[in-house]
Amino acid sequence: MESESVRKTLSANLQKLMQQNNIDQKELAEALNVSQPTVSNWINQTKYPRIKRIQEIADYFNVPKSRIIEPWDSTVKNNTSLDIVKNLESKGIIINFADYEGFEKLSDNEKLEFQKKIEEAVQFELFKRNQRK
Repeated sequence: MESESVRKTLSANLQKLMQQNNIDQKELAEALNVSQPTVSNWINQTKYPRIKRIQEIADYFNVPKSRIIEPWDSTVKNNTSLDIVKNLESKGIIINFADYEGFEKLSDNEKLEFQKKIEEAVQFELFKRNQRK
């Protein structure tokens, strides 16, 4: 049986992804072909999805499973800005961050946060495009 902290992590990550993508519980439930109370149970930490469902959630949000089941601060620490850029390039997206006005004045942490926000925006756009297919 899963621990309380695992359910808490999944709940927090799911809520963040739903908020970032402007998705409510009903929309997520419909997309995953589950009931709205099932999604509510995940968020309220009373139930935990099976691994297959976790993969479906990750696919829906176009993120790796680690963004669903691991604390975000640990997944962020493991991703250097080079990893982020390589991930985008693997999707055919080339971004020259230095082209953004004021980028060179940002601290390393601010640059990483800026790059993460761009990656999230790009992933959301890719997700929307995939939904149209």
